Formats: sequence, structure tokens, C-alpha cells
Amino acid sequence: MTDRTADDGAPAHTPDLAWLNAAKETIPQWAYIMLRDADDHDIDWDWVRSLDLVHGIGVAEPADLEPGAASSAHDLLKADLAIRDRLEAIIAKMSMTFMRDFDRHIKTYELPRALAYADRRLTDQIDLLRDRGVAEGLWTVTDEDRERVTVPVLHATEAGPLTDDDLADVQDRTAEIVNARAEKRKADREKRDASRHERQMALFEADEKHYGSVEAGPDESAPADSSSDAGSPDYLIEGQPVINDDNPAVPDVEQLHANETAVPEMRYEKSRHAAAEHVAARAAAAPKDYWREVYLPGRDVDNVMGIDLETNGTEPYRAYIIDVGFEYMNMKSPRPTQLPGDYRYDKDYYESGDAYDQHRFSFGVTPEAARHGNAFIIQLTGIDISQRTGAEFPLFDEDPAAQADLLHRLTSQPFVAHMATFEHSFFMLNVAGYAEAYRNGHVTIIDTLPMSRLWDEGSIPCEGHPDGDNTLDAYAKRQGALHEDDAERHLGLEDTHIMLLAMKHHLTQLKAEARGPWGPGGKAGVGGKRIVNYRRRSWRR
Repeated sequence: MTDRTADDGAPAHTPDLAWLNAAKETIPQWAYIMLRDADDHDIDWDWVRSLDLVHGIGVAEPADLEPGAASSAHDLLKADLAIRDRLEAIIAKMSMTFMRDFDRHIKTYELPRALAYADRRLTDQIDLLRDRGVAEGLWTVTDEDRERVTVPVLHATEAGPLTDDDLADVQDRTAEIVNARAEKRKADREKRDASRHERQMALFEADEKHYGSVEAGPDESAPADSSSDAGSPDYLIEGQPVINDDNPAVPDVEQLHANETAVPEMRYEKSRHAAAEHVAARAAAAPKDYWREVYLPGRDVDNVMGIDLETNGTEPYRAYIIDVGFEYMNMKSPRPTQLPGDYRYDKDYYESGDAYDQHRFSFGVTPEAARHGNAFIIQLTGIDISQRTGAEFPLFDEDPAAQADLLHRLTSQPFVAHMATFEHSFFMLNVAGYAEAYRNGHVTIIDTLPMSRLWDEGSIPCEGHPDGDNTLDAYAKRQGALHEDDAERHLGLEDTHIMLLAMKHHLTQLKAEARGPWGPGGKAGVGGKRIVNYRRRSWRR
């Protein structure tokens, strides 16, 4: 990425959008693999092919976005929301489909990126149609929390021509859709867990029938001095000593050594069956692995690039990347001596931490997004997107050079982020070639969030944070990278720096105490999340 400055206020160049139409050439590849969307609806790929990704997929013309236009803001908003719901259900399924395409029927991830590009512009149009309705006195808008997401909710005005019932078909359905998908995933997990428990019970029952079941009793066909049952769960119950600890009904090893017939046969059958049920139930009730553990660093992690993004929203198919900060830091080896070490951050007290090669880049939004603005982002970051237009602020999703430069950096060494799935989701739908590189195992991701949750005893659960306060702000303060009376800056480079400082301090402490990567469950090597290609894997005995 190269720094840009505005000269005469004119755009530096006209973006080449030919790739958007070229992306449609991969539709047959997607149609072959992906038949249904994230909401389990059949996909009409001809409809996808018909979308004008270059000039816009909404129904409104520019004049329709102005207050007082002759068109109906209600009808236009209804049509645009229907298009977005339909399109986003397709985009939501594409990542899983692409990653599970082990035979590589789908060659590139360009189509999801192209659809997300169009969806961002459609979202801008939807926002301006809502603004038009407010200006015309049709409705008011409030942001409301609906379980997992916050959505804009329309309310009819007292003197307006529309009632709340009239607005039902132009309400944002994002929360309804997202929450329904989450409930479905939860139900699917419960179904899988029940099926797993059923399989475990079936295995225990089959084992009992083979070695001595409730129906048949212990196997008495072998001589008393035979070791034919050695290694089986029934062999003096030694194979499962934990059962004896948790289920007193099962005789202990010493008792059986003293008298193998100490337990009456009927009682033995009952106890053995109860023991099997107990173990199966215990396994089924065992806590599931914390899914972010795969992002933990290993014992040998050293050179990493930290990165943090600031955006004007949370959904990568609706929001724009507006600030990127990244820098490098070695966790073990000395920093390169030939590079300057006097970088000045927004906060003067930040410890250098041997960071080097710092970069900060600002990107813009469309004129429509700038016109709508975003008061929350101003409050959070100090960035006013209404001022982020023009040659000085190119759009990241229209800047192939910036994307190529970032991709090179992301694949050259592990990258570190706090709650890295956020950055990863934006890279997938914004950086050309990232999804392909990730699928092919060329990207390694380390996340400091699970480091905070699993290895930081100061992360104490509380009412607001049932798993402990693992925000970057709290983690950096506990690790001495941020003053207690200060706060996370919410700017890409500053947040990257305190994250890497906290990680380095934390790893140093963990190594001294033989915990974390150096503890019993630690991993050798760099660690982190990296895709391993199991395509056409063969098993040999």
C-alpha cells in the first residue's frame, strides 16, 4: 500500500470494475456445488446472473433518493430490502461452500466478493431511502438491539400518511434472519450431540454383548488362567478405573483380585450395564472444546504481523474498511536493527516493544455512505465518514494495488488480531486472492482473544462478561500495555500496537511459569489457525 494525497480534488483514477462481470463467469462452478442458500431456499442462479453488479442492483434511481421525489419511498425500500435479503442469504452460504469444496470445483472466490461489492452499494441506497422517509415525515428511525444484532426500526409519525402496520413490510429483517439461523445451528448441534450419545451407547451395548452382556453375563468359556479378555473393558474392570471411582456399585480391582467371583452374576450384569451408561452419559455431558483454541500461538512463534481494521459497520458485505493499521513485532528474536525505532503513536506513553515497519492507511466510502454518515463511528473512533470521499480516500474494495500489497503481507508470516474472525471475514470479501490463499493453507491466523480467555487468570467472569472481560482494552490493561486510566483508541495502528505488546508480555510471563504454550496442553511450532489440505487423502495400513 502506498500513501495517497489529494491534488486537485479529482479522483486519482477511474476504478476498473470489469472484474465484477468477469466474476459471473464462475456461476456454473458455484451452481454445481451450491444448490441452496443459508436459509435453505433454492438458489435461482439465473437471477444472480441478471444482477447489474457494476451499475447497481437496487430499484431506485439517483433522483429517487432525494426527498420530495415523485416515486414512493415505501415501495422502493420494500423492493430493495427484498433484494438484499435474497442476496445476503446466498453470500452467507458461500464461505462454507468454498472451504468445503475439497475437489476444487470452484476455482476462485471472486463471485462472493463481487456480490458483496454490490450489496454495500445497495445498503447505501437503503439507508438513503430511510433518510428520505424521515425527511418526508413518513416515519422515524431508531436503532434497537434484537438479541444478536442491532437494527434500524421504523415508527410511523403521528401526522404521517402511514401506520405502523403499513411499515411492517419495510422493516429490516436482519435480526429475524440472523437469530433464526443461530437457533437452527443450535438445534443442529443438539441433534448431533444426541446422535453422538446414541452411538456411544450402541458401542457400549455391542461391547457388552461381545464380552459379556446383560443377557449373556460374563464370558466363562475361557479357562480361569486365560488372558483372552485382557484389554477389554471387562478385564477385571482395570480398563476403566474411573468407573470404580464414580460408581461404587462396580467392584474395585483389589476385590476382584482377591476373589473373582465376589460379585454375584446378576449384580455384576446390573453394575456393568450401569457403568456403561454412566460413562456414555459422562462423555456426552463433557464440555465441548472452545472453538477459538485453534487460534492460539505455539511455543515457537516469533515474527508476526499485527493488524486491526476500523469499519463503518460490522457486516463485511455491507460495511466499508475505513482504517487499516499494521506493524511487525518479534516475540523471541531481536528486531531488525536497520529499521528506525522512534515511531510516534497517538499515545506518547506506549512502550515501543521492539515494533517495526509500522503502517497506517485511511480509506473512504461512497458518496451515498458519506451522505448518510455514521454518528456511532464518530463517537467510537473519531472518524467522520461524511468527510471520507475524494482522491485522498480511495475505496478499499476498488483498490487492487492496496489489496495485493495487503495479501502479500498476510501470507508472508502469521498475522495477529484480537477477535481475528472479524478481520478474517472482511479480508474474505474485500481482498482479492485472500480466500484462495487461506483455503490453500498459505494464511496463518493467531488470535489474542483466546489467549486472554484461557491463559489470563485476571479475566474474571462477571455479570456483563460471563467468560471474563476479554476485550482488547481489558486484556491490554492486564498485560501492562495500556494504562488503567486510559482506553483503547479504536484506531487501527494504535490498537494493533497495544495488542502485540500485550501478547509479548503475556508470552514472556507464560514461559517463565511453564504455562500456556509451555504447559501440558501447549503446542509446538508457530501455532495458530491454518487450513490443512486433506484433498484426496489416502489411508494406508
